[in-house]
Amino acid sequence: MKKIVLLLLLLTATPAIAQEPLQFALRHQVPVTIAQGALPQPWSGGLNTPQFSTIDLNFDNQPDLFAYDRMQHKIFTWLAVNRNGAWSYSYAPEYEALFPADLTSWVLLRDYNCDGLKDIFTSTPLGIKVYRQEKGANNLPRFVVAQDALLYDKGVNVQLLAADIPAIVDVDGDGDLDVLVTEFSHGQRLEYYRNMRVENNLDCNALSFTRNATWWGGITECDGCNNYVFGADCRVAAPQHSGHTGSTLQLIDMDADGDKELLIGGIQCKDLLLMENKGTAQLAQMEELTTDFPKTSRPASFNVFPAAYYEDVTFDGIPDLLVASNLAKTDEVKPELQRSIWLYQNKSAVDKPDFGLVQEDFLQNQMLDFGEGAYPAFVDLDNDGDLDMLVGNNGSYRNGNYVATISYFQNTGTATEPAFTLVTDDYLSLANEQLRNIKPTFADLNGDGATDLVLTYTRIQGNATTIAYLPGPDYSFNDQVMVHIAIAGDAPAFFDADNDGDLDMLLGKATGELQLYTNTGTESSANYSLTKTSLGGISFSLEKRYLHPATIDIDGDGTIDLITTDESGTIKIYRNLKAILHQTFTPETDLLENPLADALLPTKLGKNGSITAAALGGPGKNYLVAGTQGGGLYLLQQTSGYQTNPGEHTGDLSLEIYPNLADKNTQVRVQASEPVIFIVYDAIGRKVYGSVTNYKQYNNVPISNFKAGMYFLKATTRQGRHKTAKFIVQ
Repeated sequence: MKKIVLLLLLLTATPAIAQEPLQFALRHQVPVTIAQGALPQPWSGGLNTPQFSTIDLNFDNQPDLFAYDRMQHKIFTWLAVNRNGAWSYSYAPEYEALFPADLTSWVLLRDYNCDGLKDIFTSTPLGIKVYRQEKGANNLPRFVVAQDALLYDKGVNVQLLAADIPAIVDVDGDGDLDVLVTEFSHGQRLEYYRNMRVENNLDCNALSFTRNATWWGGITECDGCNNYVFGADCRVAAPQHSGHTGSTLQLIDMDADGDKELLIGGIQCKDLLLMENKGTAQLAQMEELTTDFPKTSRPASFNVFPAAYYEDVTFDGIPDLLVASNLAKTDEVKPELQRSIWLYQNKSAVDKPDFGLVQEDFLQNQMLDFGEGAYPAFVDLDNDGDLDMLVGNNGSYRNGNYVATISYFQNTGTATEPAFTLVTDDYLSLANEQLRNIKPTFADLNGDGATDLVLTYTRIQGNATTIAYLPGPDYSFNDQVMVHIAIAGDAPAFFDADNDGDLDMLLGKATGELQLYTNTGTESSANYSLTKTSLGGISFSLEKRYLHPATIDIDGDGTIDLITTDESGTIKIYRNLKAILHQTFTPETDLLENPLADALLPTKLGKNGSITAAALGGPGKNYLVAGTQGGGLYLLQQTSGYQTNPGEHTGDLSLEIYPNLADKNTQVRVQASEPVIFIVYDAIGRKVYGSVTNYKQYNNVPISNFKAGMYFLKATTRQGRHKTAKFIVQ
């Protein structure tokens, strides 16, 4: 009798799950339209200085596309897809997590060991690091370290600056990969490292190099741009080379004579140069250079540091020429970053190319790209009951001037099914104000019930950074009210920290700290005083600079939560902010669904990003929108972790579970009325079984390793409707 009563009590008990895990998925389903039309892949993050290679990611024998964006410190992956007989690239961020986390500065994918799989060559403080690709579980690429440092002769490491990009190609035509680098210390000459695998009849996995030439091609770089001499040193009367700062190398046979010509870009220079090889594949000899290359009406001339990539991206089997800047940062030079990837299609052959310019915004024309930086914010600007979008940036070129603006996208959809249409790329005419680094957010700072527009911006003249608000609802830059004097890179968020009815300020610092400023004024006349310099233990960090906070009730429990991102590219969530104000914060970071891993992983959104949150799907239907240094946006739909009232969001979802009193030697059978993900929690809220990405209508739960006790099985549809059932393991 006692056992029956206990069973009834357990089956009618409320689940003891303290916090449901937060879960988000990258989405493209919210349409965005600009003047040129609807963007095919609007929420792809933006590109600044990508380095391109092809690789077959899904082993379908069709090369896909990989890019490492040096400025963002970010990997991008696209699948080649065929729609109605036409090939194109579809952004596939789930593959990005398959690549090693320590890729940096430059990344080139090349097959060095004859297995048809692209391996990784990348920068390391020791020179060049090599990863070997293997076919891993579930038919996915897997990368293992082949050499921590590429060596030559008697174990000496091949050295080059991190700012350089080497040429890794078959220079001598013997079938293995050789390496051409700019000399490490002075950078006046090129060094050729010959791969001896074929000559010494070594195994395909061998990486055996000898330094074959310390003055390859007879090229000498002198000071200034486009200033080279051949077969001689720089003239004594001319300024001597003051030291190497960076160059990009690419080798292509331009004239079908069996040797390779050199394409070279300089870190302080705008032109991609061609040097014709008058020698042989075994003994290169350069005698002249061409500055207007390719020979078209639009040669590849950037305002800084061009790099060339020779890959087939037009799906005709012939490699094309992609040219992009290789700049790491924009402190001194401001490159054009909205149209920074030039595609020249090869209309001839691999060893005698004929390049014609197709576009200057390869892939960028598929996505939102605001230049350098993107800072989104949402509010109902037109009072039609749905959320519109503003996006600030660090800067982009307008009429030859590099200035920041705000773009205004009207929600032309609904409050539950948004669609954004560009109204203007210069909201409030801020281009005339000569500003940089405009970060918008919204809060009622004067207590009048209208939402104010809060702007953080830096004036070009004087370089002063200000946080100010424009009183709502009629925003005017001339009516701004000072909030705080900041430094470039700071970002604010607002909430009532001390329950006194006015808004206090969280300030994410460019140096990584989270500061709390208490409003010691009134609701209508704010006065902010620094209360805490490293709130929650979030303090100065070189690896986590440019802290950007946002506040929202992300889990539906009625309390404000904190969301941040920083230099690491990782989104972090801290729940119930008021309750933990005087504690050390512990973040949740495993937030992003990855269907390939069938797991929740941390985000890797690149350096210097931003974050905001909005109920774009209606009440309780939250999205995170992350801005990137690449000038683009990511849209992350919340798929789990938002509490609802009993019965809410269940709709007509039915869930059957049998038996609900199960023996360990059996399996619990689950059936839902439509495909769902099943997750099982124990009585204290720990996940013990389930998939976060694999939607099924039927499932068998193996319970042989479960401890005796009560469990809760939660089923969630793709639309976010969910239902929970209980069962007991004896």
